[in-house]
Amino acid sequence: MKEHVIRGIKITSGMIVAILIAKALHMEFYTSVGTIVLVSMLDTKKQSLKIAGTRLLAAILSLALSCLLFSLFGFSITVFGIYLFIFTIMMSKFDTMIAIVLNVVLVLHVYSLKQISAAIILNEFLLMLLGITVALVFNAYNVNIEKEIKDYQKQLEKHLSSIFSNMSLCLINECNYERIEEQLRELKEIISAGKKRAYDYMNSYYLQHNNYYVEYFIMRSQQYYIIRSMQKLLLPEFLKKSEVMMLKYFTEEFFMNTRILDSYEIQLKALDAIKQHFYEAPLPTTHRQLKNRIALNQYLYSMEEITFIMIRFIEKFQSTELSQSSTLGSGYERKE
Repeated sequence: MKEHVIRGIKITSGMIVAILIAKALHMEFYTSVGTIVLVSMLDTKKQSLKIAGTRLLAAILSLALSCLLFSLFGFSITVFGIYLFIFTIMMSKFDTMIAIVLNVVLVLHVYSLKQISAAIILNEFLLMLLGITVALVFNAYNVNIEKEIKDYQKQLEKHLSSIFSNMSLCLINECNYERIEEQLRELKEIISAGKKRAYDYMNSYYLQHNNYYVEYFIMRSQQYYIIRSMQKLLLPEFLKKSEVMMLKYFTEEFFMNTRILDSYEIQLKALDAIKQHFYEAPLPTTHRQLKNRIALNQYLYSMEEITFIMIRFIEKFQSTELSQSSTLGSGYERKE
């Protein structure tokens, strides 16, 4: 709610300030600058800096094109239509359709005056420049939502910890499948909400490229889909064999171990040890043993893929956020 209120205050204040400045400068059609501010402030901060330059260039092109056509063919609605047709095609090609709205307003000013002069053209360009500048200034302030994103991380990791704990119980036939399904649904909702806010956070900077949180939720989303597929592997009633117990203990401790940033090598070694045990174990002799072995093998390689996803994320960010004692989630540490 606070975020929406501040956004409303910024837009309102920006429009009023721009109109007052334009009026103080005795600019023609000074109220139109409010429209330019409004449209410009609807962009995210990340977009607005890049789009600002594009819209100024579009204004120059639009005014030049309209002046050329009006000078050659006169001020008529037909000529204005020709201008609009050509300009729309040009802006469509450069994927800047919103520039059409702003520049048509400026050209309509010229059309209504039925004359062309350096003062008129300069006035229209300065309206665009003033509107964009005021929008950039007022867009500079944003509510810091990083704490909200970290809260999503904490919720997400709490669910993951519980899910892995329940999955370990499934391997010894003591889990509640319905509860895991419920937790996975909740996890997906948290990931979706967290990713959306992470994009909002990333787009709240003019120049800084901060995609850490976006990549974090993408990483968790990849893990989520693997965990979902692993659910089907837990349906058989497992025989109480040594390989089952090894996977059970690995799963039980997996999530807590990944909270230590340099533990992934230990995780992979543990998985290799379980693989080796599988290779050396006697071959299944019954249909039930065969089903168990197939399910456990698939489960093992799924756990390995989850680990590799984590590794890729850590390697990508260990020289930036992670090396600066930032968290991989709600409180990661390095193993001493």
